[in-house]
Amino acid sequence: MHDALGRFIKHRLSVAWTCSVAASLGVSSLVAADPMPFHQMGEAAPLTVPKGMIPDTATWAHWGNTAGNLRFSNANQIDVRNVSQLKAIWKYSPGPDATAGVWQATPLVVNGVMYLTDPYDGAVALDPETGKVLWTFRVPDRKLRVRGISYWPGDATHGPRIIFGHYDRVYALDPATGRPIADFGDGHGYIDLRKGITEDWPDNEWQITSPPAIFENLLIVGGATSRVQFTSQGASVDPRAYDIRTGKQIWRFNLVPRPGQRNFGTWAGDSWKNRTGPSAWAIMAVDPALGLVYVPVGTANAVMLGMDRPGDNLYANSILALDARTGRYRWHFQTTRHDIWDYDLPSPPALMDIVVRGKKIPAIVQVGKTGLMFILDRRNGKPVFGVEYRPVPRSEIPGEIAAETQPFPIKPLPLVPLGFRRADMTQVTPESNRACNARWDREGLRDSEIYQPTRLHGGTVVAPSNNSAAGGTYGGASINPYLGYIYIHTRRAIGYHAVEEDGKGGIRIKGPYRGLTDDQGLPCANPPWSELIAINASTGDVAWRRPLGIVEALGERGLSVGNPGNGGSVATAGGLIFIGATSDARFRAFDGFTGKELWVHNLPAHATGSPITYIGKSGRQYVVIAGGRSREENSLIAFAIPRPGERTIDIAPRSAGKAAQAKVETAAVSSAPLPRTVEELAPLPGKAAFVEMCTACHDVTTSLMRRRTARDWRDTVSDMRGRGAPGDDAKAARVVDYLTQAYGNP
Repeated sequence: MHDALGRFIKHRLSVAWTCSVAASLGVSSLVAADPMPFHQMGEAAPLTVPKGMIPDTATWAHWGNTAGNLRFSNANQIDVRNVSQLKAIWKYSPGPDATAGVWQATPLVVNGVMYLTDPYDGAVALDPETGKVLWTFRVPDRKLRVRGISYWPGDATHGPRIIFGHYDRVYALDPATGRPIADFGDGHGYIDLRKGITEDWPDNEWQITSPPAIFENLLIVGGATSRVQFTSQGASVDPRAYDIRTGKQIWRFNLVPRPGQRNFGTWAGDSWKNRTGPSAWAIMAVDPALGLVYVPVGTANAVMLGMDRPGDNLYANSILALDARTGRYRWHFQTTRHDIWDYDLPSPPALMDIVVRGKKIPAIVQVGKTGLMFILDRRNGKPVFGVEYRPVPRSEIPGEIAAETQPFPIKPLPLVPLGFRRADMTQVTPESNRACNARWDREGLRDSEIYQPTRLHGGTVVAPSNNSAAGGTYGGASINPYLGYIYIHTRRAIGYHAVEEDGKGGIRIKGPYRGLTDDQGLPCANPPWSELIAINASTGDVAWRRPLGIVEALGERGLSVGNPGNGGSVATAGGLIFIGATSDARFRAFDGFTGKELWVHNLPAHATGSPITYIGKSGRQYVVIAGGRSREENSLIAFAIPRPGERTIDIAPRSAGKAAQAKVETAAVSSAPLPRTVEELAPLPGKAAFVEMCTACHDVTTSLMRRRTARDWRDTVSDMRGRGAPGDDAKAARVVDYLTQAYGNP
């Protein structure tokens, strides 16, 4: 590692700077070799990942390229010197038959073929150098966001398979044709994930949202239940393993321990019975050498109020290590005890080996919605840099026994500010400050620390917001194993909610997931609202941090505020970080060592997927990213350095300004106040459908924070359906028509 870093420093810095930078990085000596560009270090440099864990440059065989979600590629043709030459080479659009909605796909590239999920309803194979469609597979009448697809290379008796999880099924497809493999599962080419889970809860929806993990001849799958987030009883969503050749279930692990099982008793009394949460909906990681699968576990249900579930509620909010062959418990680390904030773990865990004080440690990196990064020894779950259990606020709600302490890593320091005070209110514009202070007073908000339990009177500030996911969005981290840097993008947003009587003598959450914003959708926290951060994994210190994204509506001031979005990044041996993950419809490349922005390209829509890179059969490196929120916008775009005389394609961005503003929309044309209760809703056709679909999880003020165009209402409703909002196409159309007529912008 020191030799590689030394060569990198000699290439990038002048001789006068070399010694001082090396000392600051803890490098004891620099080699006296000829300068070697970073992009040439692929074969020569010792890696900080186990040997064999980085695939060849022509392959992207897992969601994170490695089974451990390293999100790194040894491809180095595109580097810090020539990245500015990147152009769009081809574009794939799902077409009018695809379901509308946010497209969060991350493709795979194996054996010269690209495989990916279409928005909600199918899988597709493409030529990775042209975007030509090779085959498609459609699942009719099943609509849900799935973030990726899995690949199994086959064994001595079975050929390779594409493993495609969709809604409550897992399909095994022939990579050559896209047809289901008939003898897999129940004889139709798929496993019915509801079997053995939902028989006693037929009304519960059960859905897979992430690609299954692959270990040897097993596929390991989690899932989630929708529409039960604020209830406690229902079908469980335990991780399960199936034989990838037959579809037979091999093991199942109970996320809520049963009597006689390890850690039973963390759900006091009978509160463990018939619990519908926690679930295992996020992307898992696998260490083939240790034979372990790492499961990031969701929050306990019902979220935000835990009076009926006293205790720490294991294994909710934990990174859970299981024997991948048997499903037996190996260790766990709980990042939030007795979660009453929805601070689960959407971010995929990432595996890397690090050297701390001369000692090599196989590590796992896990980030949650709190913006806290935990670096653990993946053999036993022990924190590498230590953890402090600090006192946190107590609950004032009768019967709510909040945890007395919560874990805080000593290093790295929090990625975003924890808690929020009125004194921290935005100063971006005087108008924004006035609007935010007015909302603060109107909602009865007060200064809050992180882990502030729901207040009985007035609103409760949640900071970091449980909706914005802080440093723990589903895109997760990427890692440069040569530098030992962990890259993570963060979102700074503040949420709030309140309680109200439930009509049964108790209370319920009112308006969960509301964002504390001004009248234009600008966050009420001071910027930066989004950052790209590099962490030195060997020290736990921040190497650099930069605002990520711009807000054009703010003019010059908006160039440094960040513009939060979703998605992940990819690191390369060319010394680069590629990332979308903003709401300004742009794709960027940064210098992985310094954080300098080197390249930016406008996109037709916001990039909501995580990028990948690979070298095609022709020998050229490509960088690919997916994004969009509607049929018209959804697209997969491939970038490369053009060959002499090669024509590039035009990917015209959305109308000027709007693409970069995203949530920072212009003021509503109408000055009429938006409704705050069901009774105040406009009495127009479609009102009942809106109430049924949109107030199942949110109150009226959350659903109607601002006016939108017809197109934006359509995209919003489509996105909410992907998150579990109830209703078919006809009801969704009635809701869109109602919102457009009553609360639309021209």
